[in-house]
Amino acid sequence: MGKYSKIAVVVVLCLLAASAGFLAGLLQLSEGPPSVYLQQTGYYPAEEGGGVKVGGVGGGRFPLAVPTPRPFAVVPVEEEIDEERLEYAEKTSAGRSEFEPASERKIIQTASLEIEVKDFQSSFDAVVEIVERSEGFVSDSRVYTTGTGASTGAGERKKAMITVRVPKDNFLAVLSEIERLGTVKSKHTSGEDVTEEFIDLNARLNNSERQERRLLEILETAEEVKDVLEVEQELWRVRSEIESLTGRKKYLENRVELATVSVLLHEPEPITQSWGLRDAFRSAFRGFVSVVRGLVILVGYALPILILLGLGWLVLRLQWRKRG
Repeated sequence: MGKYSKIAVVVVLCLLAASAGFLAGLLQLSEGPPSVYLQQTGYYPAEEGGGVKVGGVGGGRFPLAVPTPRPFAVVPVEEEIDEERLEYAEKTSAGRSEFEPASERKIIQTASLEIEVKDFQSSFDAVVEIVERSEGFVSDSRVYTTGTGASTGAGERKKAMITVRVPKDNFLAVLSEIERLGTVKSKHTSGEDVTEEFIDLNARLNNSERQERRLLEILETAEEVKDVLEVEQELWRVRSEIESLTGRKKYLENRVELATVSVLLHEPEPITQSWGLRDAFRSAFRGFVSVVRGLVILVGYALPILILLGLGWLVLRLQWRKRG
C-alpha cells in the first residue's frame, strides 16, 4: 500500500506542475505586446513585412494577399425594374383592391315563394309584367291542374311554377310586389358569398395569361422541332385552362348580376259540401271490382289443378268398370 501511495502522490504533483506551466504561459501571452504573440504563433502584421512564418526558427515568411475593397456598382433604378413584374403587380393590386370593399362583395341571391291567389290567370300575368318592368325575364314556367274531378271539373286547382331572373338591384322590390298578389304560404331567401372564389379565379386567370405570353415568346425563339412541339403542347394546356377559368368567371358574374326567384302560384283549396253518398258508391264499386278480380285470379290458379283431378278421376272410373 505504501508503494501505491507514493506513485499516486507523484502523479498528482506532475499534474499540478503541468497546470501551473500552462497558466503561466497564458499570462505571458496576454500581458506581452501583440508583435510577440504574432511572432510566436507565426503571423506577422502588414507593417512588419506581413505573411506567415514557414518552418521553424529563422524560417521564411509567406506573404498574405490583402484583398482590396471593390466599389459597389450603382445600377440605375430604371434598369432594375422588370416591366412585366411591374405590370403584374399593378394588375394584382388592382384586382385585390377591387374586391376588398364590402360594397363590392359578390353575392348570389335566390328566393322561393308560394302564393295562394284568387284569380289565377290575372296573377300569372301580373308576375310576368312585374318581372319585365324590372328589366328581368322568365327563364321557365309550367302551368298544370290538380284535383280529383279532372273529368267533371269539380275539385280542380290550377297551379303554376314560374322561375324568373331579375337584376340584383331590383331583387327585394320584385319580391315585395309579387307578395302583394295573394296570400304568402311560404317564403325562403338565401345568399351565397362567392367573393373568395371570384378573387381566386382572377388571380389564376392572370397567372395563366402571363404564362401564355411567356410561352409565345419561347415559341418564337425555338428552333428545333422537338422544342416547338413541347411548347405548343404546353401552350394548348394553358389556353384550355384560361378558357375554363373564363367560363367559370362569366357564369358567376351572371349569377351575381341576376338574382333567381321561383314562384309557385295556386288557387285556394275548393270547399265542397256532400253527404258522402258519391264517395260511398265509388268505394263500393271499387270493392266489387277488387272481389271480381280476385276470383278471376283464383280460377286462373285453380283451373290446371281441377283439370288434372278430372283426368285422374276418369282413369280410375274406367278401371273400376273393367273389373266389374
